[in-house]
Amino acid sequence: MKLNDAILGTVFVLIALLVLYQVRTFPTLPNQPYGPGTFPGIIAIVMLLGGGGLIVNGIMTRAPVLVLAGWIRTPGAMGRMAAMIGFVLLYIFLSKPVGFPLLVPVLLTGLLCVMQVRVFHAVPIALLSTGAIWLLFAKALLVPLPLGLLTEVIY
Repeated sequence: MKLNDAILGTVFVLIALLVLYQVRTFPTLPNQPYGPGTFPGIIAIVMLLGGGGLIVNGIMTRAPVLVLAGWIRTPGAMGRMAAMIGFVLLYIFLSKPVGFPLLVPVLLTGLLCVMQVRVFHAVPIALLSTGAIWLLFAKALLVPLPLGLLTEVIY
C-alpha cells in the first residue's frame, strides 16, 4: 500500500503545527534564550519543512492517492491484518491483569498460527521471543513489564 506523498506530508504539517502551538505554552527559563520547548520546536520546524516538501512532491508527481500492493488481494490477507490489530488490542487490555510472561507466549503463538506458521514451530518461536523480549526490556533496559498473575509469585 502506498499513499501519495501529499497525504503523508499533510499529516506531518498538521502534527508540526500542533506541536508548535503547544510549545508556546511551555515555561521559559530565567536568563536563558532557550527552554524546554526549544528542542520540540526545532523538530516541529523540521517536520513542517519536510511535510511541505512531501506535499510539493506529491502534487508534482500526480501519483494516485492510494495504490494497493498485490499481496493485499491474496485470500485471507485482510483477516490476517485484522487479527494483528485484534492481538494488539488483546495485549493492551489483558497485559496488566494476566501479565506479560503468561500472556505474550499465548498471543504470539496464536498470531503465528493465524499467519500460517505450524504450531510445532510457533510454540518455540513464541517462547524464545518472549524470553528475549523480557531479557531485553525488563532486565537490560529496566522497562517494567506487567507481571499480572505472577506478581505474588515473583515478588
